Amino acid sequence: MQLAPETKQRIIKNVILSLFIYLLPLVLMFGSFYITGQRPWEKKHVKTNTKPSTTKKNVSNDIND
Repeated sequence: MQLAPETKQRIIKNVILSLFIYLLPLVLMFGSFYITGQRPWEKKHVKTNTKPSTTKKNVSNDIND
């Protein structure tokens, strides 16, 4: 089955547009990494203490009359 030339051109145009939309965020992200010099994939993650603090703070509620 032969495709009409208009249909073939529309499919090619849509494929190119889809690839552009897919690749644009990636290009912008890596472009910003290149410009700013950031390399987030090289940073080591530091564990933070996620447990709530169990130490009680000394809070005084003195009322001076």
